[in-house]
Amino acid sequence: TLDSSSSTTTTTTTATLLLPSATIRTPDGAPVNPTGAGNAYAGAYVACRASGSSAEEAAMLANAVGAVVCECENLPEWTWGVLERVAAAACEV
Repeated sequence: TLDSSSSTTTTTTTATLLLPSATIRTPDGAPVNPTGAGNAYAGAYVACRASGSSAEEAAMLANAVGAVVCECENLPEWTWGVLERVAAAACEV
């Protein structure tokens, strides 16, 4: 992560992918609790790449997962509502 407006993923030793960040949807736009967001990003990225997604697709979804984790007091339960929020956040990236 570079800052609150972008994230970066190194795809090869010579290429870097720069993507905008997903919007954190809280009343003031600030993270509620960022604990675990980096781990959630990494897990989502690796899972996507392992299932055949491109580096760009994986980074977009991982970015969304990290943002959604930041919106919650604790790690969210993966309900359909949370998954729909992840999908919406991924469309923002």
